[in-house]
Parts: sequence; structure tokens; C-alpha cells
Amino acid sequence: MFLSTREKEIIEMLIKYHGQYVKIYDIAQYLAVSSRTIHRELKSIESYISSFNIKLERVTKKGIQFDGDEQAITALKNMLLRQNTIDLSHEEQKVIILYGLIQAKEPIKQYGLAQEIGVSTQTLAKLLDELDYELDQYQLQLHKKRGEGIRLEGPESKKRELLSQLMVNNLNSTSVYSVIENHFVYQSLNHSQLSMVDMDKIFQVERILMDHLGQLPYALTESSYLTLTVHIVLSIDRMLNGEYVSISEDIYNSVKDSFEHEVAHALAIHLEDIYDVQFNQAEVTFITIHLRGAKRKESDDMFKDEKDEKDENKINQFTQFVINNSTHKFKDLETLTEGLRLHIIPAINRLNANIETYNPLTEMIKYKYPSLFESVHQGLIQTWPNFVFPDSEIAFIVLHFGGAIQSQSTHNYKVLVVCSSGIGTSRLLATRLQQTFSEIQHPKQASVGDLIEIDTTEYDAIISTVDLDITVPYLTVNPLLPDSDINHVAAFLNMRKDSIATTGSEVENIKQHIKAPEDQLKYIRKGLELIDSVYIDYTSISDLPNYLTDKLISYEIIQHQSSFAELIKQCIDKQGFVLEPYPIAIPHLKHEIIQKPIILITILNEPILLKSNQNDNQSIKYLLNMFIPPDDYLASLVSDISGDMVEHLKQIDEFMKHPEQLKDMLKQHYLIHLKNQLNLE
Repeated sequence: MFLSTREKEIIEMLIKYHGQYVKIYDIAQYLAVSSRTIHRELKSIESYISSFNIKLERVTKKGIQFDGDEQAITALKNMLLRQNTIDLSHEEQKVIILYGLIQAKEPIKQYGLAQEIGVSTQTLAKLLDELDYELDQYQLQLHKKRGEGIRLEGPESKKRELLSQLMVNNLNSTSVYSVIENHFVYQSLNHSQLSMVDMDKIFQVERILMDHLGQLPYALTESSYLTLTVHIVLSIDRMLNGEYVSISEDIYNSVKDSFEHEVAHALAIHLEDIYDVQFNQAEVTFITIHLRGAKRKESDDMFKDEKDEKDENKINQFTQFVINNSTHKFKDLETLTEGLRLHIIPAINRLNANIETYNPLTEMIKYKYPSLFESVHQGLIQTWPNFVFPDSEIAFIVLHFGGAIQSQSTHNYKVLVVCSSGIGTSRLLATRLQQTFSEIQHPKQASVGDLIEIDTTEYDAIISTVDLDITVPYLTVNPLLPDSDINHVAAFLNMRKDSIATTGSEVENIKQHIKAPEDQLKYIRKGLELIDSVYIDYTSISDLPNYLTDKLISYEIIQHQSSFAELIKQCIDKQGFVLEPYPIAIPHLKHEIIQKPIILITILNEPILLKSNQNDNQSIKYLLNMFIPPDDYLASLVSDISGDMVEHLKQIDEFMKHPEQLKDMLKQHYLIHLKNQLNLE
């Protein structure tokens, strides 16, 4: 069983005053909640402490206390030290409600749902009201009947579609309660019986998909790829329980001769052998329409047919209509049109198959771009009169135009750039942002761990190379900022512009002068230590985490071999460090486990395969490994090396013939920093 933060605090308070009665009112005052809330939390707490042979004793006018011997109380106290607390966000509460309703074969009592997410029935009622709109987008409805409970009504295929989208949104989350012990948790965080899907099955299906989707003349975006993976995993679980979707004959006939149907059929045969299930015609068709409706990363002109050309002519007409009827001026129309083509053609396929894509930014986009939203809406009606584009699809299309708006503002954005360690890919991204956007002059770099101490509301925009668990809006991009991400950044900055409070001050100089003599000497020593810690290694490796661990042990950079090996493996699995599409990776880490700095340049005798941010396997010939202890002086210097690499990526093979250049570049940066930091003329 998992505890909420409030439940844990109540238990800790009762342990602290063991042997004394504590009034409910006093606990409520201490935690700044109502007494009614404490009464509700005590129900879960009683269930939790019963496994320790402890009871909750209640005495009128005195209060409550734990009834158990010292050994039991000590065991409970020790368990709390190891216990992770779990608090659900507003959105996650809705996810659990929907998952419970989708999975249930019978109506669910409101009280049971409220207990499931740890809220009152009044709060549950508000959540259900909010869900009505989202469910309507998927042609689903909540049916409430007194005495029976709540059930979700609508087509089974729509329920699956919604559920897979909800899963994808939460699989992208880095919160501790999204994935527990390699299982994705959907339901029952307050109960011992967790309803979950094994992550291993998701990864296995993903590998099978890679074998088949390579036959397509286009590549899916990461979100579409993950949505399809999750859909198939859910489909297999459903079919193992004897439950199948049904699809009309008209929909089947519309896709049966498509190239996507051939791929879906071959994929289904492969999955049947592995999972011992039978994919019927409807199941294969459903995979087909997922493929045809999936968003695409790229296209190949060789595979265009006559229909595609007609669609492209319409897209050109549509683009011109929006431009003519908008008050905005747009830049780089060729990139804008290509982006629209990659989105709208699959969108039309989705509309043909009655599939709608969930867009969490719909309301924000409608609010930020009201006139542009209406122009796009009218353009779609005029260009494709036989289709009804829902607001979620219109919002996606508006985002393409938003990214191409020529900014009239001279405001300099205060941007926070985040990566896992704050010293490697964040500098690459910061450099690319400065090169691409003149209004971003001095982006601040930070690690995920630094966010705890940073007031993120001070920044106009937060742009990250990894997913973050924060409440303020942020954007995740490739650290090398490809063209598609440039458009997203432009749109993101345009949306953030209205909420930016101008201070009238110049961008602060992030390089503060060091005045204290001891700090000056410390800075000099740190710089020389880093310069003397640059190594070059020509070698062959088969396992990157083992290679890095062995090297750092041999140079006495770390002491705890197993701890570092586990840490770096997690970083590689999560971030990859690959600078796609170039044959170089930059493993980097700033952590207290590292005793002293090292920059290790590795030239591989044979390339190795590493997973990129696009979840593809990239052939890597060079490694720029950078590891430092938590130290701002070192972080600044190391980041400069990452930034310099951007200038040499297109000629990386030629540049890496003389890797000692990196050490010379580091010396030059150090001398420049030294002059600036010490305020030398």
C-alpha cells in the first residue's frame, strides 16, 4: 500500500506522541486542513497500520492514539523512512477515474471512486463534471443512476482510443507515481492490489513494431509511435479476455487495399505467434487506421500518389486563405506548408476513420490565438467542406501557423534551458537557441535536480531536453533543435509572450566577478584541475555503462562502482545522449558521487548502437564523456566544450582526427573566463 504525504504526516505525528492522546482538531490545525479531511484520511491509515499489529484507539473528548507495543511502533517508524509518498495531481485523479470506468463491466459507486483517489464525493462530482467535455470529444458519455452508480457508455473502440491516449500522456511523465517498479500504474494507488500493465510487454511490442514499420514510406512521430504501441498492448490484454472491437464494413473496405493494411496484417501475424491471440479483421483494420491517421515526421516524394497531389493542392489553397485572412505576417512559408502537409493528410485519414486526437493545449491555443483560430477554422470549412474538423485538430493546425508568425516584439526572453545534468546537452540547446532566436540572448542552464531550488516563474520560457515534473508550462525539444522543433519553440514563445512581465532592466550578466582572494585562487585551481583531467582513448567497447564505470574507477574519479554504474545506466536509458543524426554521443553527469572532474574523449575502433531521442538506434563512433562533481565553476567551463561541438558536428569525422583540439579549446575558454572573472584588463 502507498501513502499520501498527508497520511504519512499524520502517522509521524501519532508516533511522535505515542502514549498520549492527540485531538483531531490539533492534527487538522497542524496540517492546515479541516477536521473532516483528517477523519477521511484515518480510514486509509487504519488499514495501513493493521499490518503492523497496531490499532487506532479513539476516545471521545480526548482524541486518538496508536495502540501497539514499542516493537510494533519501531517497525512502523522504520517502514516510514523507506516509504515513498504518493500524491495525485488533478489530471491524474481524472486518469484513474476514467481507467476504472473503462475497465469496469458493471457500474461503479461514486463512493468507491472517491475512495480510490482519496477525495470527497463532492470533489469527485466536480471532477466528473470536468470530464464530461473531454469524453464528448471521444463520443463517450457518463451515465449516472442513483442506487446503481456510474458507467461509461460509448463505442469500445473509442474507449480504447481514449485509454491509450491517457496512457501515453502519463508514460511521458517523470513523476514517481507514474511508473512503480517497472509497471505503469493506472488504478488503486490506495489499495494493495494494483491494476497495471507490465512495461516489459510495452517494450517487447515496441521492438516488434520496429521490425514492421520500417516498411512504411514515412516515419511516425514519437507520440504516434507510442500511442500505437500502447493501443496494441491494450488490445492484446482485451483479446486474451475474449473481448474484441467491431468496425463497420465500410471502414474496412476503405482501407483494405492500402499499404498500411499490408503492414498491419503482417504485424498481426507476428503478434499472434508471440501472444497466442487471434487478430480478427476488425482488430487488423483498427491498427490500419491508426497507421493512416498517425502524425508523420518525414515523407518521401517517391511514394506520393494522385490523391496525395490533390491533397497538397488543397493544402496550398488552404494556407493561402489563412494568410490572406489573417492580421499576422508569416515567415518561411515553405517550411510552414510542408509541416501542414505532414499533419493535415493524416488528419483527414483520422476523420475518415472517425478518430480524434486529444490535444491538451486546445483551450490555451484558442485563448492565445483567437483570430488565427477562427481564420484556420474558416479555411478548413472552405477547403474541405465535407469534413468537420474538431477543435483539437484545428488547434494543432493553428500551432503550425503560430510557429511561423513573424515576431514584431523586440523583447529579450529570459529562458531556462534544462537537461539531466545541466552541463552537456543543455549547453548545446542553449547555443542553438541563441543562434536561431535573436531575442534569446543569455539562456540560463540548469539540471533537473536544480529545479528544486529555482523559482521557475521568474523565466519567460522553459525549454528542456528531457521531460520534467513541474507545474509551469515548458517545451521538450531535441538538443540540436531541428527545423520542426524550431517551429515549436517559435510558437511556444509567441504563446508565452502575452504572459511575460517586462521589468525594464537589461538581461543580468551571468558571469559575476569574483572579488574574494580565496575565491579567486579557488577558481584558478579548479580550472587547472579540469585542464589536467582531459584524456583521449582509442578503444573498442561493447557496453557503454561498464566502459565508463571502469574508466572512472581507473582514474579514481569515483569510489562506488555499482552505484555509479546504476546511475549512468539510468541516464543513458532515459536520455540517450546521442546528438542525432551525427555519430557522436555526449554522456555527461554532475553528481556528488563524482569525486573530481574528467573529460574523456573516446574514439571507437568499431561503431556502437545507442538509442537516440527519437527511440531509433544510432551508430556512434565518438564519445565526449564529461563528469564533474556539483561545482558551478567547473560546470561553466565544461558547458563551453559542449557548445563548441555544435560548430563542428557537420565535419565531425575530420574534426575528430585531431581530438586534442578539444583540450586547446578548453584552455582558451579558461583564459577568457579567468580574465572576465578576475576583472583583468
